[in-house]
Amino acid sequence: MMRPLFIVTCLLALSGPASAEVIGTCQFDRDALSFAGTPLDQSKCLMRKVLPLGVKADQPLPPVIVHLMSEAAPPTPAHKAAAIAALPQPYRSFAIEHTNDPVSQTEAGLPLLYFVIHDTSTPFLDDEPFPKNLDSNRQINDFTPYMNGTFAAEPVAHIFLSRGGQIWAGHDFAEPWRATKLESYVIGPAARGRFVHIEVMQPRRFIDGYADLAHTQGPSPGFSAAQYRQLAALYIYASARAGRWLIPAQHSTIDDGIPDAHDDPQGFELEKFGAALEELLSVNKAGA
Repeated sequence: MMRPLFIVTCLLALSGPASAEVIGTCQFDRDALSFAGTPLDQSKCLMRKVLPLGVKADQPLPPVIVHLMSEAAPPTPAHKAAAIAALPQPYRSFAIEHTNDPVSQTEAGLPLLYFVIHDTSTPFLDDEPFPKNLDSNRQINDFTPYMNGTFAAEPVAHIFLSRGGQIWAGHDFAEPWRATKLESYVIGPAARGRFVHIEVMQPRRFIDGYADLAHTQGPSPGFSAAQYRQLAALYIYASARAGRWLIPAQHSTIDDGIPDAHDDPQGFELEKFGAALEELLSVNKAGA
């Protein structure tokens, strides 16, 4: 989410005592740099539905994610090829160029483990209605503010994904980066490399009757069909480069339990993401 991060005045208020073993609702272990439980357990917590105002609700995982998190063999070359074929140009050429490169790891050598979905929450429209042509609207889908330093000196995520399905890479998956409060304020640089971050373009406006950033809403539907397909392709591609199925997560659930946590991604329909994964994985279903 692209809203400015507020400076936390007391780190201890965020994470408890420095010796605390776990942080937040999904219980992030500051030594192991992972959330509690098996990959399946972690996915269930990290893929809870994010409702308006950051409220979380349990929801069933699609069967394909259950399979990937519990019994699937590692990604195959066929999976990687299918994902790359689904990526749009010019990012496809970039992905091919880096296809055999290693992915990020932490300074202690722990491997990439989490694939984090965000929404940009920009542009912010104040009280204006959402445009009817969201998926093709130039203002809504303009990469420029994320590239030219408008929001930050460097791109805030690895990937930016427009509603039309175009992709711009802020950083390759090999670069350790941070885009959550957990990484930036609670754990610090030691967590970099454990997460890759995908910012999915989605505008926001005030909820009717409110004029503060605690009461904003995204459009409905929240994401486009092209965004779900490209999220699936990026997930498979990143997992194939990592040599393991990454654990899917969301910005809001990662930071759940940390004060002033963001409330994105809004309107994310997990079943649509699962269907897009199932379609791309079906090219080599026996190895999925």
